[in-house]
Amino acid sequence: MYTYEAVVGYSRTDRTGKVPIYEILNYMQDCSTFQSEAVGAGLNYYKEIKKAWFLLAYEIELLQPIRLGQKIVVGTAPTDFKGLYGTRQFFIKDDRDNYLAKANTMWTLMDLEARCPVRITEDDIKYYETQKLFEMKPVQRKIRLSQEKEQKDTFTVLKTYIDSNGHMNNADYMRVAAELIPEDLLWNHLQINYRKEVMVGEKMISFLHQEENGIGISFENEAGEVLTVIKVY
Repeated sequence: MYTYEAVVGYSRTDRTGKVPIYEILNYMQDCSTFQSEAVGAGLNYYKEIKKAWFLLAYEIELLQPIRLGQKIVVGTAPTDFKGLYGTRQFFIKDDRDNYLAKANTMWTLMDLEARCPVRITEDDIKYYETQKLFEMKPVQRKIRLSQEKEQKDTFTVLKTYIDSNGHMNNADYMRVAAELIPEDLLWNHLQINYRKEVMVGEKMISFLHQEENGIGISFENEAGEVLTVIKVY
């Protein structure tokens, strides 16, 4: 397990003084990146071997609001590697060891030149020790939303959304999706499937789906291909 401590700064919070969901994703993303750097398998290492871990799916439970000035501990550990996929857990706790957020995630190792998944080898995982941190609903690789959907905004992917892997960063999908979540909707669970990567300059069309126990949000490209599926409930 890897952990780091932080104090929630002003730039991590929204107008209510709470940490929004996309910044929670950033905390978790930072934690796994810090762990990789600490064990010697960081960004430069993967750049040299022309590979990268791509996030495929999130299952997140939000247990308590995270607020400005709060002292937190962010932690992560890989839980399993098999074939083309790896799974990893994340948590955010307060300074009294209470869970504020928990997440199960699924990843794949990508060949950056071919832009396709590659089988995970023992050499790829020698840096990590698997560990199950807590019990939680497993990550869902396929989220099914209702077919009835309302088209919302279309936007162009900006350079500021692009990360070191050359595509739109996972947290920025949620930054955009957050604009579509009704303010009066009460929710504490989030599911995300990343299905097709998006590059700078591409257009994304957003759709809102009314679900029985929450709402769904999907992003499609101009060809009608589904890029990302999100459910909050």
